[in-house]
Amino acid sequence: MRILITGGKGNIATIIKNNLYSEYDISNPSHQELDILDINQLDEYLKNNIFDILIHTAILGGRRTKSEDYDIVYKNLLMFENLMKFADRFKIIINLDSAAIYDRDTDIINRKEYELSTIPTDFYGFSKYIIYQRLSNYPNIYNFRIFNIFHSNEESDRFIKSCFLAKNNNTNITIFQDKYFDFVYENDFIKILNYYITSYNIKNLHKTINICYKEKYKLSDIAKKIVPEDNIIILSHELTNNYSGDGGLLETMDILLDGLEISLQKYNNQLFNSFRTETLKLGQICPNLTPYHDFL
Repeated sequence: MRILITGGKGNIATIIKNNLYSEYDISNPSHQELDILDINQLDEYLKNNIFDILIHTAILGGRRTKSEDYDIVYKNLLMFENLMKFADRFKIIINLDSAAIYDRDTDIINRKEYELSTIPTDFYGFSKYIIYQRLSNYPNIYNFRIFNIFHSNEESDRFIKSCFLAKNNNTNITIFQDKYFDFVYENDFIKILNYYITSYNIKNLHKTINICYKEKYKLSDIAKKIVPEDNIIILSHELTNNYSGDGGLLETMDILLDGLEISLQKYNNQLFNSFRTETLKLGQICPNLTPYHDFL
């Protein structure tokens, strides 16, 4: 199969390419190679390249640490609408949704896929909300609602990676507000994605699915699995503004997922090997470099 991934060099596009390149013919053009905001450029690209599957990961916004404006809504909607003009050229389209659709100004706790009780007021969440409303017009689109995917190449300020870095450096991890928060490891995400790719034409798949595990953990629960409890500082225990979904639909599917605890062990090994490689490289340059710490 030939797969087109929008969002080129973004984190999720890279995860998909790195994990599935040996099984499929994957193209993940950069923004410079394919600007899907430009309908003419997209038309020309699809005339010259035939694909079976589209995985739409391209998106603007979503990080609370960065300011957003109306441009986020316009560009996210335009990218989606441009792609949908060519929806019939693909056997299957997988759209990456976000739990921000549940409205991050509310308490998101064990939300089922259809429980959209309020309209998001932030630009990113609102754009995802509108895109979701449009999905029902296309029979070949499936919607993955993502809470958080953790992976070894993510930014060091992301929660799980920052916990492992704190463990490695014997420093504290600060949780400003404890809450239930869903994370899925990249390996399990790829299993779900590959299941849809290989089963869309033989099974009645869920049109929208929460990408989250059934068992729920607070941020403090996750931190305690990685760093010593004495190194965890919790500034607020209020458990408001949770960010977790109901994983019931995903659990009913015939996919053998590792779950969070096993995934943390695998993530540890992945980071361990990565840091060991980097330390060995640095050690050749700086022979007196302090050796790395084992994680777990």
